[in-house]
Amino acid sequence: MARGVFWLMGSFALPDWRAVGKAGRWVILGALPLWLGRWRLNALFLGDTEARALGMEVGRERLFFLWGAALAVASAVSVSGLIGWVGLMVPHLVRMLAGPDHRRVIPLSMTLGAAFLMVSDTLACTTAAGEITVGIITTVCGAPFSIYLLKRGGQEACKL
Repeated sequence: MARGVFWLMGSFALPDWRAVGKAGRWVILGALPLWLGRWRLNALFLGDTEARALGMEVGRERLFFLWGAALAVASAVSVSGLIGWVGLMVPHLVRMLAGPDHRRVIPLSMTLGAAFLMVSDTLACTTAAGEITVGIITTVCGAPFSIYLLKRGGQEACKL
């Protein structure tokens, strides 16, 4: 397959260590603010009024986290392509298991997201005669999970 197709479907087959090293620097630079400020996300999730009462500049804090997340994600996507569903599925699973505290959610999401991608890539390489992309495996897992979240959210909304 062509590089463009691999990038659009998401794959770990094409990047070499040099590309990973270049992108890795930017991923770390983007993820570091998220890691260091994860306790501040808890305050932001209380709402604007509560966060301001705690002395936070809400707009500046949101921009800080947005730029960090965008830099980390864009850097990872530049090397591996569009691997969908990981950013939706893993944090939701972690929140279900560990609760809403971002001091636990962020490190666990990073760890479980990496583990999920390793398992998905292994399945992609071993389940078919020819290699299928990791994006297909994550979609097979993520689409039903997304439907589950939508159904669960709808049921909870009806109970109110």
